[in-house]
Amino acid sequence: MRRGRVVGVLLLLGCAVGWGTGCKKEEAVVPAALDAGVVSSAVAVPDAGAPVVAAKVSRPLRFSDVKLAHDGDRLLATYTLTNPGTVQGRGDACLWLHDDKGAVIEALRLSAITVKGGTSDTFEDRALVTPSFWKQTRSVRLFTTNKYCQQRTPDASSELLHALPTGRPVPEGFARPRDMETSQPADFEVSDVRLRQDRAAGDYFITYTVKNLSGRRASGTACLRAYAEDGCSCHLEETTVGDFSLPAGASETVTDTILFDKDSHWDTVQALRLFLGPSGCADEVDAVNPGFKFDKPEDLRGPVEAVDADGEVELDPDNNDAVVDVPDEPQDPVDDHGGDEPYSDSPEDTGH
Repeated sequence: MRRGRVVGVLLLLGCAVGWGTGCKKEEAVVPAALDAGVVSSAVAVPDAGAPVVAAKVSRPLRFSDVKLAHDGDRLLATYTLTNPGTVQGRGDACLWLHDDKGAVIEALRLSAITVKGGTSDTFEDRALVTPSFWKQTRSVRLFTTNKYCQQRTPDASSELLHALPTGRPVPEGFARPRDMETSQPADFEVSDVRLRQDRAAGDYFITYTVKNLSGRRASGTACLRAYAEDGCSCHLEETTVGDFSLPAGASETVTDTILFDKDSHWDTVQALRLFLGPSGCADEVDAVNPGFKFDKPEDLRGPVEAVDADGEVELDPDNNDAVVDVPDEPQDPVDDHGGDEPYSDSPEDTGH
């Protein structure tokens, strides 16, 4: 897959002036910054006979041949970018998903792009998109920027292309895309939290219901934190467990896999808290976002080591904390002319 190469930045126009022998050198003129797409007819006036250096021009990039295809949780985006200016365009390609009212469901960064002045280039990008997000998407906004794709208002160095989820232009009268609105932890209510362990596969799952209490669309991410005891400020583990984007008053039931750094911590965990907010585990834990507390089910525990037919504990390549207890094998006497006893060695206990 060829990753894109990012957006054109507006540059200050410079004017280089050549000075001939015997000419009086005037004080340098500081050029003013130009708006995107505007070309100055004269930035500085050279002396008679001096060569004129053409100013470089920065213009917004243009999109064409846009095609979007979604399969499962993967999005394939292909598009052509044309740079009508003379300054190389660099930055990030961004894709915003909008619902039927034009509200932002999610803001995605596709890739970095670079397009030389006066040329065109075609890009093919892949991105992960939550299936429920794509089901709610009614239009998209595609643009390039030299800032961030997740800014509240797009700071674009390209045209803002409003298109259908296929990449085709939106019909006339379609809902106008709106800027991004940041959600708050208070926008969400969580209930019916359940944990489940698949002992055969060694997987852990969480299921919960989240409701949007606000009067607008709210998007967020859930973060699960596990504690050795209730009231302890330090958590043993934290992991992201699902994304959601809900219209006002809507609810959704989310199921996701719990991925701890060490599954053996499940034997130590006593209390868990589920935090909902705009940035998941990056959000602060405070009085505004204390998390939804619940206890670990009694039957949920760390993985059990497998034992082979000879009674030896099998090594788990994915668990460095696994205890290895291999019984000593009988040794034949060693004839080293010293009559030493048979040598045996048992591994150290690496458990915690």
